Amino acid sequence: MQRWHFYVMGLISLGYGLVSLAEYVMVSYGLRMGWLDMYPPEQINWLAGVPAWVQGVWGAHVALALIGSLCLLAHLRPAVWMTAFAFLTLVVLAVWAALFANPTIIALVGGGVMPWVTMGLVILLSFLIYLYTRQEKQVGEVL
Repeated sequence: MQRWHFYVMGLISLGYGLVSLAEYVMVSYGLRMGWLDMYPPEQINWLAGVPAWVQGVWGAHVALALIGSLCLLAHLRPAVWMTAFAFLTLVVLAVWAALFANPTIIALVGGGVMPWVTMGLVILLSFLIYLYTRQEKQVGEVL
């Protein structure tokens, strides 16, 4: 009998990957639906106008997060490196968006503490998914 937390974390990871994919596709194709309806037009334009290399890193993050979660649920070893690289690509995206973009995402949303907290929580979730996947490899759940 599998431990229940394996499936809970697998579903959390899968949900994270699916939400990431949905946002990436909606922004890439200019779809204003779901939670993107709540974004101001300036933020949608900012997201649509990111440099090509950022689009590439974002796409890699989405693919790694989603496929990594599927590998975790299937007990496959590639889940470990996929979730690790998904975390690293997310850190690259957050650092670029907060410090090097012109304008930065922080300035775009009006500053304050909430953008920092939101980025921090998303990064923390990605890191915890990686740590969990690595731990499951060590105990033999991920083969």
